[in-house]
Amino acid sequence: MSVGSGRRLDWTLGILTLAAIVGTAQGRRIALIVEDVSFVILLVLVVVFVAMAWWRFVRAWRSGETARWKVWISLVGCVALSVAFGLPCIPFFGSLVMGMGFGPRWDYKMLMFGFGLAALLAGVFSAKRVGFPVILGGLIVAIVGLLLPVGV
Repeated sequence: MSVGSGRRLDWTLGILTLAAIVGTAQGRRIALIVEDVSFVILLVLVVVFVAMAWWRFVRAWRSGETARWKVWISLVGCVALSVAFGLPCIPFFGSLVMGMGFGPRWDYKMLMFGFGLAALLAGVFSAKRVGFPVILGGLIVAIVGLLLPVGV
C-alpha cells in the first residue's frame, strides 16, 4: 500500500469514526436506528483498528527506521487496545467461576475505559503510523465502555 492510499484510508476511517461517535451519542435525538447503526459501526471499527494497529506495529518493528523506544510504546499501545477490546468477553466466558463465588468482582466497564485511555495515551507517543489506529481504537473502546449499560 502506498503512502498516499494509506493516508486516504486514515482520513476515511477517521471521518467514519467521528460520524459514528456523534451518531451514537446523539442518535436518539434523531432516530433510534441512527444510534443502533452508529454503535454497530463503532464495534466494527474497533475490530478494524485492532487489526490495523498490530499490522502497522509489525511493519514498524521490522523496518528499523523508527526509534526503538517508539516501537516499544507502540507495543504497549497495541496490547492495551487488545486487552480493552477483549475485556467484555471475560464475564461471559468466566461466568461459571464468577457464578460460584470465586474470583474477583471487577468493574469491567471501568477496566475497559482505563485500558482504552492507556491505549490512547500510548498512541500519542508511539510510532507515527501505529499511533493512528491505537489512538482512535483507544478512544472508541473508552467511549463504548462508558456507553455500555451497567448490567452488561
